Amino acid sequence: MPHDLGAGMLVAKDHEQKQITGAVLAKRGAAVIGPAGVGKTALLSAVTRLLDPARFEVVWTAATEAGSRIPFGVFRGLCCVEAPLDHGRTYGLVRRELGRRAGQRTPVLVIDDVHRLDEWSAALVLSLAADGSLRLVVAARSGLEMSDAVVALWKDKYLERLDLTPLCRADTGRLVCALVNGEAARTTVDLLFRWTGGNPLFVTELVRHARVTRRLQQSCGLWWWRGPLTVPPRLAELFDRELHGLGPVQRDALDAVALGEPLPLPVLEEVAPDVVECLEARGFVRTTESGGQILVRLSGPMLGAAARQRLPLLRRRRLAGALLAASTLPVPQPDQVNRARWQLDAHGPVDADLLTLAAETTYRHDPELACRFARRALDRSSAAAVPLARALVELGDTAQARKVLERARAKATEPDARLSLEIALAEHRCWADRDPARAADELATLRAEEPTPGDLAALDGAHALVLLFGGRTGAAMNVAERVLRRPAHGPGVASARLVLAVCRALTGRTKEAVTLADDAPTGRSCPAHLSELAAVVRDFRVLWPASNATGTSSTSHVPGVARESAHDHRAGTPGQRHGAESALLGGYLQWLVGHRPEAVALLREAVGQQSGGRRLFRTEASCWLAVCLAEEGEPDAAERVLAGCRSDQVAVVPGQTHWAQAAVAAARGDQMTASASARKAAEAARDAGCWAVEVEYLTYAAWLAPDRPPPGVVDRLALAVRHVDAPRLVAGAEAVLALSRESGAELLDHAVRLDALGMGAQAWRLAESAVAALRREGGHRLGDAVMLVGKLRERLGVAPAAAPSEALTAREVEIASLAAGGLSDRAISDRLALSVRTVESHLARIYRKLGVHSRRDLPAVLGRS
Repeated sequence: MPHDLGAGMLVAKDHEQKQITGAVLAKRGAAVIGPAGVGKTALLSAVTRLLDPARFEVVWTAATEAGSRIPFGVFRGLCCVEAPLDHGRTYGLVRRELGRRAGQRTPVLVIDDVHRLDEWSAALVLSLAADGSLRLVVAARSGLEMSDAVVALWKDKYLERLDLTPLCRADTGRLVCALVNGEAARTTVDLLFRWTGGNPLFVTELVRHARVTRRLQQSCGLWWWRGPLTVPPRLAELFDRELHGLGPVQRDALDAVALGEPLPLPVLEEVAPDVVECLEARGFVRTTESGGQILVRLSGPMLGAAARQRLPLLRRRRLAGALLAASTLPVPQPDQVNRARWQLDAHGPVDADLLTLAAETTYRHDPELACRFARRALDRSSAAAVPLARALVELGDTAQARKVLERARAKATEPDARLSLEIALAEHRCWADRDPARAADELATLRAEEPTPGDLAALDGAHALVLLFGGRTGAAMNVAERVLRRPAHGPGVASARLVLAVCRALTGRTKEAVTLADDAPTGRSCPAHLSELAAVVRDFRVLWPASNATGTSSTSHVPGVARESAHDHRAGTPGQRHGAESALLGGYLQWLVGHRPEAVALLREAVGQQSGGRRLFRTEASCWLAVCLAEEGEPDAAERVLAGCRSDQVAVVPGQTHWAQAAVAAARGDQMTASASARKAAEAARDAGCWAVEVEYLTYAAWLAPDRPPPGVVDRLALAVRHVDAPRLVAGAEAVLALSRESGAELLDHAVRLDALGMGAQAWRLAESAVAALRREGGHRLGDAVMLVGKLRERLGVAPAAAPSEALTAREVEIASLAAGGLSDRAISDRLALSVRTVESHLARIYRKLGVHSRRDLPAVLGRS
């Protein structure tokens, strides 16, 4: 057996390797126990490679199912004999052969799949272990019956037992990244972990097969899983062997569960009676109780996918028909997606309304299945064109999506159906064509045709959405309020409530926004096309978080957001599409509290998630990432991110692109351009009536100033902050206003307040200004200010500021700005007509004066030197 078999699957097993190696060196050996695919063989291969070949001779063999029916089957190849054997003769032959191979070294016998040994071989292995003249390392699968002799190997302490468990989510992520030789998206890792349960073999085979079939694709520097779960041939064969021996009724039951899990037990019993207990005992299915009924599921997603893939057409048709018939029983109905799938598989009459509803439910997380549902329903109902078009947009076929809607509109005869298609076309214009202004005009024209009161709510709800994503916050708020004033229900009302919550937040009325967010539609009450916006609204308070009772920035309510490493973020909560919104909002929150590397990791993933489908928050994700990259000293990378969204007209938060451009200019040391761009961003927010956003931008512009904030910024900020109730925004704005007044005690109070809100960088600057002001004033709180500066410097990793006499010269400022912008020493020398050695000498003095160690630190301190 090759020693490197499965070596690629070994991840995070350093402790286990040391334990087994120690057992081989100091004891008689080890037994590795674990489920199939957990990496037992890979671990044994790694251990044997660590053994010194000058001291040990490793001999591999493996027990097989066929060999288990032959006495001493596992040793016949080793001894090269075919004649009948008995215990004594075989024992002697094995000892002599191992001794011949080892010579003066110690033989190490490795037996894989020891649970398959025939009883004679098992007894012989026990004798070899008891003898002590060799080292024995065996691997066995857990959960199976084994002979007494095999169990005695570790029960009687001959071998040290080690139980292997599946990988945790973080280790699964490391394995996936190693297999793709790059970074995998957090949601992709979540999917693979949920599907495989951390089984290294399953993960390895899935990833390798997905690379070949293009289920795994690289985008925005990350690897993404595209489409539903498919089982590679090697794993399909493994599952077929596992299912070998099931009777026809047991197969029917297992396949029925695969077609519709979770299945109510009465429905399954109607299709395949009296076999569920047997399947549960053998580990193929599991049962749970929910809502007073027993539900049956398969033991894992991989088994279900494998069962569905190998189902012949006629068998699938028969079982689907049986499930449909059984679902008419007076028991709680299986969910609508399963019933819709059974209708497709049974190839009989279909319920167009059911298929349309199923398509609406699935188009985001499984657009291929949604297309199947909607296409089958389209012959009977024009309403199916809407989810079909949405599914096609998710698949990237926007042109075909428009054709579907236009053809359906041309055929529609009922006014209600025609209006729904007109609304869908306008929404397509907004999110697929990226033209919210024209979409809003189309919806306004439809409203002028005086639709019925029932249609008016749907029309106005869509109109409010399009206005919001076109940056027309005030107009969107007016339309949403108009919808909610009328007694109505349905998707239009849900849209209006979500839009109004966002508008309240953008305009600075965050307390009202929180109340609206708490009442936002969730789960099944939320239409599928609003689910992404609804998720953002529910957690929108992350945009301007309040302080909690302890005075520290509250982050625990944001999904997947805690102060962890970037890798831990990528291994967050499992779910097919879960994490798309938490990556966006979580990344922004990490930026707010100064954790920029974590913010970059999350926002890079958010940009990838917003690169397909409706791309609701593409602009926000790109601009937030660009800001973080710029502040990390990577302005060129930030520019590349911005290039993809500069002309995009879809944005909820106005002025984002100008704000990101300000950050890039600041990173390059171009303070004039940075300040001008920040003011443009503030003007865009002011024109949209977004007081909260304007305060954000004005505060940012003020921090860009090397000394006191510009008077124009201060005056406008003093006016704008009166309309905002978000604690973080108010605290930041009031700190800027205090900076303009230069009162030492006031500056210190605001520095303490910002520090309590997690705004460490701003608090540090205010504290330094407080020290300078208190020295001039002779204030008694100078000691407190100095202590705060020291604490913040230590926490932020900032070197002490240079003395005033060490101020940069004009030439040094010029060189420092170019270096902060990413230019190399050679590029700076070419631009300024200086020698490289002169540039290096200037940079050495700049680093000493500013108290930094490299050009990477320059962007953060250049404006404050």
